[in-house]
Amino acid sequence: MKKINELDNQNLMMLLELRKSGILDDRIFNAITSFSRKMFLPDNLKGFYKEDIDLKIFSNVISSRTSDIAKMLFLGVSKNSNTRNVLEIGTGSGWLTALLSKIYQRVYTIEINKQAYQFSSNILKNISNKISYKYGDGKKGWIEAGPFDAIYIDCLVEDEPKFLYSNLAGKDGVVILVKDYSGNQFYSCYSPKAKDILYKSTYKVSRDKII
Repeated sequence: MKKINELDNQNLMMLLELRKSGILDDRIFNAITSFSRKMFLPDNLKGFYKEDIDLKIFSNVISSRTSDIAKMLFLGVSKNSNTRNVLEIGTGSGWLTALLSKIYQRVYTIEINKQAYQFSSNILKNISNKISYKYGDGKKGWIEAGPFDAIYIDCLVEDEPKFLYSNLAGKDGVVILVKDYSGNQFYSCYSPKAKDILYKSTYKVSRDKII
């Protein structure tokens, strides 16, 4: 990790905000500062790359703000410290995919929106040979590529994702997603082998401003 006095103002503010939120894992900060979000935005939105806001990149496809992605990543690695195989359902812009490739040894990602898939795969092919991507419906996971230590779904999932449990590795595999609690959304974790399967984090999803 870079020393504090080596950080520019934007990254210094980001580091302080992550620390304030209780995100103390330097792997996450290092991943975020390895790429510019600008790389993962369409031309008409590149001017917003420094803003910590959600951006609608295509129809029904949102690029989540950096602070929310950091929360999701921290929940995932804190609930399962193994960082071998990971599955992402919903590639979107490829931003989260790239960050996962800095933390996990192998990343698999699925996107059902054709426009988003074409956009993100064109970027990811130049990011890392650790990333495998495909166009399709991720509801059943990617069983032949598993088992996975963690599965990330950066969107609201109403029902328990039992259909994904067969994709998980051993007793420690987890599914990280968004759940609604009385009208508020929080990043949450399903640990199917745990006594209390669902864990609600304190990390509220910020969906108050979408451009």
